[in-house]
Amino acid sequence: MESSSEQGLKPLQSSPKPGCGRQGCACALPISERFVLWALRQWQQDRALPEEGSTLHRGFQMAGLQDVLPDFAIAMDAFLFGARRAMEIHLPTCSKVSRDEATLVALCGLAQGDYDGPLLASLDVMMAPTASRVAAIRLKAFAVALASAGLRLSPPPGAAGARLN
Repeated sequence: MESSSEQGLKPLQSSPKPGCGRQGCACALPISERFVLWALRQWQQDRALPEEGSTLHRGFQMAGLQDVLPDFAIAMDAFLFGARRAMEIHLPTCSKVSRDEATLVALCGLAQGDYDGPLLASLDVMMAPTASRVAAIRLKAFAVALASAGLRLSPPPGAAGARLN
């Protein structure tokens, strides 16, 4: 009887991880989550409602989302001024995703998936109550617009195994 190596068979290998395989690397994220991460990082650079022609404005425009840019910026301002601690948001060129960035992306997924209870509970822990309400309303508008543009951040409601970073 031939051995498996003689038969040309290779040992069972696990499927490769998407992206580069480094733990916490942004390249493994789906395009929808990468857009949110990019937007968070660009907003961090601008720190104001982006002006026409800015990188953030052009990115939202190219994605067909310029109408929801104010909702996104107001939600991020609510995080800036209402968070109980400073959020760790990396520079746009950083390949690593911080825990805070992963949390903000996951919160957008909750908003998009109509998980309002968990969204509000999470925001209440992270922020002052008045800021959390503003953030929830604006994140919801932003996330719904992403979904209508084809950028899904969450599984369909009721799907098991929702992925939260």
